[in-house]
Amino acid sequence: MRMMVVLLALLVVGLLVARQLGDGPPAQVKQPAAVSDVAVPVIPTVPVRPEDVPGFERQVEGYVNDLAAERAKQMEQAETGK
Repeated sequence: MRMMVVLLALLVVGLLVARQLGDGPPAQVKQPAAVSDVAVPVIPTVPVRPEDVPGFERQVEGYVNDLAAERAKQMEQAETGK
């Protein structure tokens, strides 16, 4: 009985290894043609004076919102396959 359990376990492990190795190469990610194709947002600079903090907060919010919009656009393009 133990031999049957060991053989069954080896069969399951063998099938799992064969499935992992037999699928072929993973999907390739399309690289942009040039660096200019990628939009690089401007990173806000850290304020030095206390008076600059409210403006910095607005810059950071804009930066985060721009990144979120870009990520949503990339996700939409990935889902549609374009």
